[in-house]
Amino acid sequence: MAALLYDGPLLSFGPGGLWIGRAPEPAGGRVALSAFAPSQRLAGAVAICLLTTPIMFILHEARGLFRLYADGIVFAFENARRIKFMGVGLILYSAAPFVANRVIILAGVTSDPIWFHLDEVMSLIFGTLAFVIADVMEFGREIEQERDGFV
Repeated sequence: MAALLYDGPLLSFGPGGLWIGRAPEPAGGRVALSAFAPSQRLAGAVAICLLTTPIMFILHEARGLFRLYADGIVFAFENARRIKFMGVGLILYSAAPFVANRVIILAGVTSDPIWFHLDEVMSLIFGTLAFVIADVMEFGREIEQERDGFV
């Protein structure tokens, strides 16, 4: 919201993203947000939403998972489902910088040319591992149910 409405010098955009509380520094590539057209500001707000949505989704699923753990539910289908959703969030997090970068470029703003970092690769790997962990949990649940079925 601040990216759309604020018109002062303490909000700037440049390499590394949005800078809050720092005046523009042309030598560093930072430009005051007030220098951008409203459509470019809107594209920036959309890009920020694209970057933060996967993180919020992961945190929401983690909260639900820990709520299940607090209730004593460990190897249930619901736990594995939440872990898989967290994996989806991690995979989406790895793609979000690319999509956000394209949105910024479509708005006519030159963005960070080195938007791809190691954390995108790591989140893709951890997202895939989350699916493996969830499958192991489901398998553990099946073994537990079979064991309980024996007399």
